Amino acid sequence: MKISEIIKDLDNVEVYGNCEKEVSGITYDSRKVSKDYIFAAFRGARDDGRRYIKDAISKGAVAVLTDDKKSVANDATYLISADISDSLGKMASHFYSNPSKDMKIFAVTGTNGKTTITYLLEEIFQNAGIKLGVIGTIFYRFGNMKVSATTTTPQSSDLHELLSKMKQMGSSTVVMEVSSHGLVQNRISGCDIDVAIFTNLTRDHLDYHKTMEEYKKSKFLLFEKFLANSGKKEKVSIINMDDSKGRELEKKVPGTLITYGIKSNAQIKATDIKTLRNKTEFFINIGNKKVKIEARLLGRHNIYNMLAAFACAYSQGINSETISDSLRNFKTAPGRFEAVEVGQPFTVIVDYAHTPDALGNLIHAARTIKHKRVITVFGCGGDRDRSKRPLMGEISGRLSDYTIITSDNPRSEVPERIALDIEIGLQRIKCENYEIVIDRTEAIEKAISMCNPDDILLVAGKGHEDYQIIGDDRIHFNDTEVVRKILSEKYGRK
Repeated sequence: MKISEIIKDLDNVEVYGNCEKEVSGITYDSRKVSKDYIFAAFRGARDDGRRYIKDAISKGAVAVLTDDKKSVANDATYLISADISDSLGKMASHFYSNPSKDMKIFAVTGTNGKTTITYLLEEIFQNAGIKLGVIGTIFYRFGNMKVSATTTTPQSSDLHELLSKMKQMGSSTVVMEVSSHGLVQNRISGCDIDVAIFTNLTRDHLDYHKTMEEYKKSKFLLFEKFLANSGKKEKVSIINMDDSKGRELEKKVPGTLITYGIKSNAQIKATDIKTLRNKTEFFINIGNKKVKIEARLLGRHNIYNMLAAFACAYSQGINSETISDSLRNFKTAPGRFEAVEVGQPFTVIVDYAHTPDALGNLIHAARTIKHKRVITVFGCGGDRDRSKRPLMGEISGRLSDYTIITSDNPRSEVPERIALDIEIGLQRIKCENYEIVIDRTEAIEKAISMCNPDDILLVAGKGHEDYQIIGDDRIHFNDTEVVRKILSEKYGRK
């Protein structure tokens, strides 16, 4: 495909050089440049892509996308755009023959629930005989293709390549998690969305967005910018009406509006909720119809997740019986309220909860199970929002019977300093039932050694992650593996 075809309809791109050259690929990573590629020179928070222009050209780049006219030279074609990220997405969509135009694209955003909703939708659509691809926090997958996710939402050139591959493999529908970073950075630019889902907005990522107002604006972009500009004729906005920001967003969304909730007067509403030891029962009310739901997922937060998935599937014509059967058979997403069982006389659950709201939901859900004590092990990531650390300490101190503060992904921070930030929250409420064990394996070992029959141990914060970032090192670490190994050594069946 020629450069001229790739930049068609892009009014904000100035061309310096020959735009009739053939292009074989597009990337923002100079290490991936090959002959006849377009290289997008981003200015990032930590690095500046303009530094790698010469290197990319030496590797065979035929064109450079940049916002800097001073970079223009005679060694390649230069494409100048004031908004590189937006232009890259649209160019990548053209290069990969606009895959999203011929597929159903469901996009899920919000602080919590995105991953579980994508897994629920995968279960529902598979049971309905529809081939669905998933792009999210844990894996990018379709059929036999399964790629570990590097970011929740891939960069736009990677996203359109992925959509193209899924389409070639027979996928007609894709559900993707869309992070606040991904929205602000235009990673879904050029993607035509059919359905946008808003789950909730609670404190997270303030190291990046600085204020809750900016964080909210980033989430709203999915509706106000990307769904609004989508080329699809039948657009659907699905909103959690029990969330205050959802009620604010309701007034601004494009397309058909579908609301869901428990407390509010939503179009799709959960009633008659019963939380049992190993399952949740409730009715979904939609119009004059009531659909009984039985599911293994526990906790009110998971009722919201199931409502969102129901709303999306129902909007696409999938019958309520197929949806309810799928919810009944669904177990859990990896690292989301995942029980580890080797024969021990107590319950151990691994969960990804890493925000104040998610940690509170996790402990509340655990307390609905018959138990004697709830013991919680968690830490907070380094180089991230410090303000949430004492909040999480306070939540665990109030809701758990005992808390062990440990290390998560400290990155460049001193783990002991992070632990002290968390400890402030426990001290604030005069909680004395806690201790600090920095080494995460030792913390889990200590917690397991404390457990008596019928206790519940929660290991929170990392969930599906199979690594720990300490300084510049990324070492293998998976909570489920560590828990299983310790339990097996102590309680494994002979």
